Amino acid sequence: MEKLKEEFKKIGSLSLFFMIGFGFILVMMKLLLEQYEINTYVFSKVIISALVAAKAVAIMDMTPILNRYAHSPRYINVLYKTFLYNFAVLVISLIENLFHAYKETKAIGGAIELFLETRHFSHFLAVTLCVSMIFLIHNIFQEIDNYLGKGNLTKLFFAKKNSELT
Repeated sequence: MEKLKEEFKKIGSLSLFFMIGFGFILVMMKLLLEQYEINTYVFSKVIISALVAAKAVAIMDMTPILNRYAHSPRYINVLYKTFLYNFAVLVISLIENLFHAYKETKAIGGAIELFLETRHFSHFLAVTLCVSMIFLIHNIFQEIDNYLGKGNLTKLFFAKKNSELT
């Protein structure tokens, strides 16, 4: 039961972090699209993306491949994890876009052709770079928390100013 509580706490805090990060990205996109009178609804996409990212990060954190550089200098571990997370995002985004194109064309070749014709590479790259920054920030915070001792980063930001890190 204690392990389950710990897992919910981890997923909850990761979800909150990703909701804030992805929410910022999607609100910025909404504001930028506003000048072209394009309405977008981002709240549900933020929640779903944050929950998926949080669970994916929790699962990937337990894999040996993600902890390959755990004993290397911290910046290498941060960059390596960020690269792996972003690679996973690229693959999943590609699969998602091809799936939607396949639903329209009912053929794999047609889906690839439709995907290449209708997707704007600059938009895809912009979103990928923004998501990369969110994962980079997450990994930096994770390394700082490991350095300070698990939970001390949270205490640093949420404890009263007069209390000390323990």
